[in-house]
Amino acid sequence: MRIARGSAVTLLLLVACVPALAFQMGQTDYSKAQTKLITLRPNISLIRITTPQDLNNIIVLSGSDGYLLVDHPEAVANPIIQKALDDLGKRPVRFLLNTHWHYDHVGGNEIYGPDAIIVAQENVRKRLMAKQTPPWSPTPIGPYPERAWPRITFRDSLTIHFAGEDVEMDHYANGHTDTDSVVYFTPANIVVVGDIFTSKGDLADGIDMEGIARSLTAVLARINDDTIIVSGHGDVENRKDLAIYVPLLNQTIERVRKEIAAGKSEKEIVAEGLTEIWQPWFAPKPVPEVHDYIERIYATLTHTSNLDQ
Repeated sequence: MRIARGSAVTLLLLVACVPALAFQMGQTDYSKAQTKLITLRPNISLIRITTPQDLNNIIVLSGSDGYLLVDHPEAVANPIIQKALDDLGKRPVRFLLNTHWHYDHVGGNEIYGPDAIIVAQENVRKRLMAKQTPPWSPTPIGPYPERAWPRITFRDSLTIHFAGEDVEMDHYANGHTDTDSVVYFTPANIVVVGDIFTSKGDLADGIDMEGIARSLTAVLARINDDTIIVSGHGDVENRKDLAIYVPLLNQTIERVRKEIAAGKSEKEIVAEGLTEIWQPWFAPKPVPEVHDYIERIYATLTHTSNLDQ
C-alpha cells in the first residue's frame, strides 16, 4: 500500500508499508477507480489503478499470442484490468508473475490460474496453500483455491522467455515478506521491485530491513541510468532516486546497530526517528518524525520481530 507524499507522518509508514493495516482485504472501492494505461517500452505497458485508498501497478508484456502480467490487485478489480488488456488487444493472459504473496498482488491468480501459468518464489505457493494470520489483517487470509496456487516456483532465480523478452525473477533475501521477487525485463531495461521500494518521499518496510537493503543494493548494482523502476504502489522511478535511498537505509541500519551495541534501549532508539540525513529523500518537505521505520530496523537487528508478513 502507498500513501501520498506529504500526508500525516503518523500514517506514512502505517499505510505505505503493509498491504492492509488501514484497508483490509475487500475494502478497496474499485467503483471509483481511475485507470491509466502507460507505455513504458514498445511492447511493455503499465496499468495504473488509482482508488481513494491506494495505487496499484500492473506490468503487461504484450506478445503476439498473449500477455505476461506482473501482479494483480484484488480479484474484484479484474473487470477494469481486463478492459485495459482488451484495449491493448483481445489476447489471453499466458503468464502471471507474483512479486510476493500479499492479497493486493495475487488477486488475479484465481481468475487467470486455470489457463495462465502462475510463477512465483516458492514461499508464495506455501503461503497461498494455507491460512495466513498476519497482524495487519483483522481476519485470516486464505487458504486460496488450488487454481490460484503458482504452478512454477523457484528458490533463488528463474528466467522466462516470452515475447522477445528475457524475464528474470530473483529472490535476493527475505525483506517486505519471505516471498519477495525482483523482476527484470532484461532487453527492455525495466525492473519491477514489488513492495521493497516505493517512490521518492515514501518509505517501505517489512519483516527484514537488512534483507530489503541487500535486495535493493543488488538492484542498484545491476541497473543503469536508463532503467525504469516500477514498484507495487509508487510512481515510476529511476536509478538516481534509488541511489539516494539505498545509502540512507544502510546508514540508518548501521546507526541503529551501533546504538544497540552502546546499550541504548529500544525506546530510546525508536524515539530518535529519522535523522536529517533523510532530507534529500523527503525534500522539499521536512523529514517526518516517523518511528515505525526505526522500530522495524531494531526488530530486525535484535531478531525480535514477530511480524508474519
